[in-house]
Amino acid sequence: MRKALVITGALVVAIAIPAAVIAAGGVLGSALDRQASRWTTTQVATSSTSWRSVPRLSLTRCTRNQVTAMVNVTVSGAPVLFRVIVDGVPEAPMRPGPARFVPDGTESFSSSFVARTAPFEADDTHSFNVQWRSPTGDRVTLRRGVLNLLFQAGAQGCP
Repeated sequence: MRKALVITGALVVAIAIPAAVIAAGGVLGSALDRQASRWTTTQVATSSTSWRSVPRLSLTRCTRNQVTAMVNVTVSGAPVLFRVIVDGVPEAPMRPGPARFVPDGTESFSSSFVARTAPFEADDTHSFNVQWRSPTGDRVTLRRGVLNLLFQAGAQGCP
């Protein structure tokens, strides 16, 4: 009995350690063949401490494997957090997670986010939304912004 427990424990460790290393670092890849962008020059503001989608900074595309979302914004006001979510799932934002910007006046910032997409119910169509929030509850103003996606075209269920 004790031998079976030792063997089971060794197997758990042999599986858990590599899984933890992969989760901590992560490697993605794809055969990049598409690019899409959306931008806004319409000024918007928030003081919400909850995540909200940035108006006009979202895209829906047919993607598979790695997707890179590059977010470039010009903001002023209080510190602000940005993230990108896929398919409206806030519990799993694109990696590495929220990026914090602390403007000193009106400043421009850039950050890249990555995720792996796969078919859901035989469909490679996915939505990508830039979200933001004010961690302090103070007003933040977005003066202009760009969402640029780099991706491999999906094949299933796409127009």
